[in-house]
Amino acid sequence: MAFDGLATCHAGDDRAAPALRAIAEEERLHDMLIRHLERGLPEARQDAFQIEAARRFHIGLVRGGTALHLARIAALDAAVCTMFGRLLRTGGPIAADPQVASVLRRIHRDEARHVRVARRLALETGSARALRNAAAAARDGLADILLLARDAFADMQVDPVSLDRDIRRLPDGLLVA
Repeated sequence: MAFDGLATCHAGDDRAAPALRAIAEEERLHDMLIRHLERGLPEARQDAFQIEAARRFHIGLVRGGTALHLARIAALDAAVCTMFGRLLRTGGPIAADPQVASVLRRIHRDEARHVRVARRLALETGSARALRNAAAAARDGLADILLLARDAFADMQVDPVSLDRDIRRLPDGLLVA
């Protein structure tokens, strides 16, 4: 939904709007792929606190306009790449499952491209300092939510402490022109 809205905001830009629409399509595909994988898993326990925290977090991503929204997306998609890298590491349980690993590798590759597009568009219209501040805050918010699932990460042989540290750290150069 975010990329559909951003494509609408950039409707007059012959370069940005098609790129954002393409990302929106990829995100719909990712959603379908993940839902397909979920069918093979035991039903997850619903935690109202986690759901509400995630809802508030996502609502806050659009604050401050399009450039800041894009900066947050670039930072969060980069964090997803970090997380997927940990999940897909050789010897881990996810990497050992060819179907799951294939889906996550596909999403990982797409998310890396989404980072590049969102980063470029954010830097074209926003102040580098404001973009970095928004991106850093978004990564902190994501890390807070992921901490609620630290036991699940440990079960997948991902060190939740190092994941938290790396998610909170905004990558050098992510939002530098």
